[in-house]
Amino acid sequence: MSFGSHNGSLEFMNEQNRGPRATKPKIQDTENSSGDEKSEKTVLLIDNELYNRPDFVTEYKDAKFFVIKSYTEDHVHRSIKYNVWASTASGNRKLDSAYRAAKEKEDHCPIFLFFSVNGSGQFCGVAEMIGPVDFDRSVDYWQQDKWSGQFPVKWHIIKDVPNNLLRHIILANNDNKPVTNSRDTQEVKLEQGLQMLTIFTNHEAETTILEDFDFYEQREKALQENRRQQQPANTDPQKPADTKAQGVAADISDAFAQAFQLKETENNGKNPKAEGVSAENGSTPTTKVEEGNANSSAAPVEESS
Repeated sequence: MSFGSHNGSLEFMNEQNRGPRATKPKIQDTENSSGDEKSEKTVLLIDNELYNRPDFVTEYKDAKFFVIKSYTEDHVHRSIKYNVWASTASGNRKLDSAYRAAKEKEDHCPIFLFFSVNGSGQFCGVAEMIGPVDFDRSVDYWQQDKWSGQFPVKWHIIKDVPNNLLRHIILANNDNKPVTNSRDTQEVKLEQGLQMLTIFTNHEAETTILEDFDFYEQREKALQENRRQQQPANTDPQKPADTKAQGVAADISDAFAQAFQLKETENNGKNPKAEGVSAENGSTPTTKVEEGNANSSAAPVEESS
């Protein structure tokens, strides 16, 4: 799929809340002859056996849950592919604090993240935060460069779960709003979080972002190529020669300056004798003194004389 320019903006930079699967007719799933080929390409990128496992645990005595809202499904693709995530600065601090607090507990306390893309009308999977936030390290996977820091995640469930299956879950810690009305890094309490885990696990999804993995691979490649073209050229063949020439010119300039300074010192040192010789040999010494004065009007010798 080609990514050109549309209305002055690059199409692959547009926020994508759902991939092509959202508009694909259901009958196409069984009639599409290239489905197996696309599935094979996706398997090469990810291991489907790692996700949506029937033995995934949904009962915990203690666990923390957060809703993650992504601006674009491209970022979800990157997260699954690279096993990382990055939130806003405040979101990173909130998640990092929760992770460190969970690690201080005696019993196991996992942190689960429910992913949803803005405007998609659905959730698209569940990942687990498995490490603290590295605030000093950033990656260039994202569509924009405004995301800083990162932390590792492990994806457990990847499937599209419509909001209407979760809208009945009310969050008392968010003005009694449905969980589907959450903002990024909204915390979900234990009881409601366990309910969501069960719904995600039991839901027989008709679609998943894995179907669009090749689509997002192409978008990522187009983004990388665009960034590469925008970078200034660093391999100018003339630069090494120019640098060497500049170095030689600098050496010549330094040598000339030293020679000139030495000449000045010699001239200034001979000034008294030159005046005495001037009476015997005419105006030649006087001419040398005048040349020195003309070229070094602010010289220390003149200031001290």
